[in-house]
Amino acid sequence: MTQTLHTVAVIGGGTMGAGIVEVAASAGHTVLLYDISSTAIARAIDGIVQRLAGRVSRGKMSAEQAQALLARIVPATELNHLAEAQLVIEAASERLEIKKALFSELAEICAPSTLLTSNTSSISITAIAAGIKHPERVAGLHFFNPAPVMKLVEVVSGLATSSEVVEQLCQCVSHWGKQPVRCRSTPGFIVNRVARPYYAEAWRALEEQVAPAEVIDAALRDGGGFPMGPLALTDLIGQDVNFAVTCSVFNAFWQDRRFLPSLLQQELALAGRLGKKSGHGIYRWPVEAPPELALAAVSAQSAAKNIKRDVVTELDEVLLLETTGETALALSMQYQRPVVVYDYAAGDTVVLASAATNPPSATDKAVYDFQQQGKKVLHIADYPGLLVWRTVAMLANEALDAVQKGVASADDIDTAMRLGVNYPHGPIAWGESLGWRRVLRLLENLQRYYGEERYRPSALLREKALLEIRHE
Repeated sequence: MTQTLHTVAVIGGGTMGAGIVEVAASAGHTVLLYDISSTAIARAIDGIVQRLAGRVSRGKMSAEQAQALLARIVPATELNHLAEAQLVIEAASERLEIKKALFSELAEICAPSTLLTSNTSSISITAIAAGIKHPERVAGLHFFNPAPVMKLVEVVSGLATSSEVVEQLCQCVSHWGKQPVRCRSTPGFIVNRVARPYYAEAWRALEEQVAPAEVIDAALRDGGGFPMGPLALTDLIGQDVNFAVTCSVFNAFWQDRRFLPSLLQQELALAGRLGKKSGHGIYRWPVEAPPELALAAVSAQSAAKNIKRDVVTELDEVLLLETTGETALALSMQYQRPVVVYDYAAGDTVVLASAATNPPSATDKAVYDFQQQGKKVLHIADYPGLLVWRTVAMLANEALDAVQKGVASADDIDTAMRLGVNYPHGPIAWGESLGWRRVLRLLENLQRYYGEERYRPSALLREKALLEIRHE
């Protein structure tokens, strides 16, 4: 295979293609930009010119550096102009038949040593490479938007991709200032697979009317430490785009219930309420002041008796328990006393739920206890696993399933989720810090409560929970 990648070709003048062109040209490569539309090529280059002008005006680069970068970008109006490239990155239409035809042509035009890669986020690399000459040099290079800013690149191996090609691509990506992660070509690769529960659990809570959208988002953002609430994030991505990715992963996994799409999200997409780009989705855009949250409050009162044992707090007759995936009502009936359950809280916000049989004073005591700790309190309906805990448990479980099935290493999965979607922790490291037995118990309780395969614990999670017992 080619050892030095002097010339890089990018196919597709859309947002991702233009971003990849900028990245490669910034690293010193001559970059051939091809699109079937000359207008798209001109628009892509104009966009790069504007971005570079902004960097120059902010003192991030000199005018001479910007001109030198632009001089390395060469428009290509014919596909055979890409023959001299040592690396081709396709960022065209997300349709398998188009990609297969394109790669078949490239395999004839380019040298056998040329690396042929796709920026696809969902299409099988194995399928793209099938039937072309030298399929061992075909791989995925999945950048994240915006490509010049986002650090992560998923380097995806198809069934025929050689390890030498993967290694060379990882070295190239690192040279470009990006963080490569290796993964196998399976539906959703790493990020689009492991991230599904972040959206799915929020949609379920909204569908079951557990809390308003702004409360669900605040719980995950201010309580879980995620950079943006899941529902606001789907508005930003586009409800149609996010829904399509979920459907793609769901169908690719033979309609596994873990990836079940949301009927409510489908309704939004059908109505054209696509989020920020249409002006209305879950929220109206532009979002002005954040919606006023239903923060629980109590009047000043004397401090309640507070005796802590592990994660159990007694507030006089009230039991305050961290959620383990059971409802407050079920626990109240078990203990024969008022129960309030609370969620994982990494930030200054905590979520509470009360048993329906509790007197109002029971909730007041729990709220006051957390307020005394400087916490803001969100009170939601009695919901097993609450909002943050069940989401983190599902993310960790999905990540372990991907590890067990050889999709990627645990380290690469954690890196991908931190850099690709800015999670505060990698889901595997997060699960380990929370305790695998606690994660397993919560999922088993959810599976028992719903009677659904959606919450089934992975075999690797069960193994880790057993090893945790052994190491005590």
